[in-house]
Amino acid sequence: MLVRVRRIGNSQGVILSKTMMDQCDIKDMVNVEVKGNAIVIEPVTHKPREGWAKQFQIAGPDSNEDLMGNISNEFDDSDWTW
Repeated sequence: MLVRVRRIGNSQGVILSKTMMDQCDIKDMVNVEVKGNAIVIEPVTHKPREGWAKQFQIAGPDSNEDLMGNISNEFDDSDWTW
């Protein structure tokens, strides 16, 4: 299906039909990713902060446990002096 890209303020977007939204079980939130040369839109099947409360309970208020795992960024890897 060809769909025209429309200006929405300073951005651009496309309008998806209700039928298309229903077929993909999209309600009110989607996850949007770029994969290769494609934009992939998927329905969100869980709440964005689901599980956070449990993670904080596991750590406890006085815990020094690293809940972020081995997440790093370019700044941490190259520019930060420890």
